Amino acid sequence: MKRRAYLVTAAAATLGGCSALSDSETSDEPDDGNGDSDSPDPVDEDPGSFDQFDDLSMWTVMEGSLELDAERAYVGEQSGRMEATESEQRVMIKRRFDQPRDLSDEFPAMAFATERDVDPIVQLSDTDGNRLLLKCDVPPGLPFARHDLGVIGTDGEPDLSSIAHIKISALTGDGESVTVWCDDLHFVSRPDTGKVLLQFDGGRESTATRARSALSDYDFPATAFVPTDYVGGSGYVSQGQLETLQSDGWTIASQGTSSGSLAGRPESAQRDRIQGAIEWLENNGFEDGAGYFAYPLNRYDETTMSLVEEHHDVGFVGGYGGHADLLNPATAPRTVGPSADEAKQLLDLTAQFRTITTLSYPGLSGESGAALEETLSYLSELESAGDIEVVGPDDIASNHVYEE
Repeated sequence: MKRRAYLVTAAAATLGGCSALSDSETSDEPDDGNGDSDSPDPVDEDPGSFDQFDDLSMWTVMEGSLELDAERAYVGEQSGRMEATESEQRVMIKRRFDQPRDLSDEFPAMAFATERDVDPIVQLSDTDGNRLLLKCDVPPGLPFARHDLGVIGTDGEPDLSSIAHIKISALTGDGESVTVWCDDLHFVSRPDTGKVLLQFDGGRESTATRARSALSDYDFPATAFVPTDYVGGSGYVSQGQLETLQSDGWTIASQGTSSGSLAGRPESAQRDRIQGAIEWLENNGFEDGAGYFAYPLNRYDETTMSLVEEHHDVGFVGGYGGHADLLNPATAPRTVGPSADEAKQLLDLTAQFRTITTLSYPGLSGESGAALEETLSYLSELESAGDIEVVGPDDIASNHVYEE
């Protein structure tokens, strides 16, 4: 495999539309005993469940507080409740491994819940204090759910074969406290080569014109998520255009029957929109894509997630791309509408750490179309070098969903 110089720095990491690192996140203490030739060899354990938060004595509170909560849990009878008051900047907890852990082929993923919009940060620190930072989006007010963590940057050059400890943190808002419940920490496998998915939402005619034209110079698979009631409408793709895309190797998948948010609607209404789109796809020759769903407006509630889990193999939603095998395939995170620079940085991280990254484009006009074209050119370089594979959702559903 050709080695490249990846353009990744902690200060420049701005994936997901916000700064990846605050000033308080960019320093860490090196572990005791750096350079000690007597330090134990890293442990290479199989992927799987690591901590169910039934014993908090293994965790050190660095900022804020951590308590057992028997009223809320994802697995077992309790979870860890992390809290920081209005006067604190964040809550942070740390678990040091008994001896360094080899995570060359794994990433963490875990269950979270919160009552306000919070993006928890998980850090992996090697024995020299270099760090890999990962993040997920946790919608407020929902029950516990598993979340797949996406890479947002590095501090130094972390050696994933010798990870000394893991940290979990959440920032407070301006004059606001923060509470995050955490549970069910797993380590899950990563692909042998980074995987990239290209997706186009909304069923707009630009998918069949500008997106198809942009991809015509590359042999890349892509997915069009369509609100099926809009097919053939003014400004939307026609069935014939979808058939052409499918013949080009695209997957034609579901975004429900209409493009409005499902969250907050009655269960029966959500079910009708999800099942109706599946039926349309299956009845019109697009059954291969009926197993994949994109949440309209990238929003969901407990009912939406449950229905997607029931009816689809993978559901895609806005979040932080660059994750390992899916711990929760109902909410596979994707990066929505990245600029060319943001996409390039994320693709570098994808190649470097062998992650799964989904790039989603909800519209293609002006700068967004130019960003797509520049991104595809850079993606082609990485793909030609063997650093990345461009795949469809079927590859993820078949090969990259964690199994208990």
